Amino acid sequence: MSLPQRLKTETRPHHERAESAVRLLEPGLTLEGYRRHLEALHGFHLPVEARLTTVLAPALPDLLMHERLKVPWLEADLRGLGHDTPSLSRLPKCPEPPPLTGLPEALGGCYVLEGATLGGQLILRHLRRHFEGTPAGDFVFFRAYGDDVGPRWRAFGEVLTRASVDAADPKFDDRVVKGAQDTFDAFERWLRRELP
Repeated sequence: MSLPQRLKTETRPHHERAESAVRLLEPGLTLEGYRRHLEALHGFHLPVEARLTTVLAPALPDLLMHERLKVPWLEADLRGLGHDTPSLSRLPKCPEPPPLTGLPEALGGCYVLEGATLGGQLILRHLRRHFEGTPAGDFVFFRAYGDDVGPRWRAFGEVLTRASVDAADPKFDDRVVKGAQDTFDAFERWLRRELP
């Protein structure tokens, strides 16, 4: 089984639990609830993206990690909902991000964030309908990559597969899967704490 197939199969229960903590598709979502959700996403992405950039940017330049960072887009949305630089800096940050200790674990973490960008297209369509006529901002985070969502996802898959093939560590793929599972689990714990 290829690494992308293993990731999809072996993270499914973790993915489903994490997805169940996301409340953006609920019919009763308020503007305040949407803002709180973005604040929680910001608190998770900030430490995770910092770690991913440190590990992945130098090791896998083809990944173009700096172009994949979502924190600036989350901050643009949050500014549109009333935040400024001081209030953004005071937002809570996830105290227990996933332990993405090495390259394979970081690739697993990146798989989760990139996959969420792919899934964000469904959320974007819902938010646009749900908040039609309401000043909810531009949904910059959920519009991530625009028309390039599919190509960016495929490019990530190519880098992931190449790293797996080139790896000297026989446990490389196992570690990628574990990194993804840990990222889903940390995300779920954080959302349940921030969005009770």
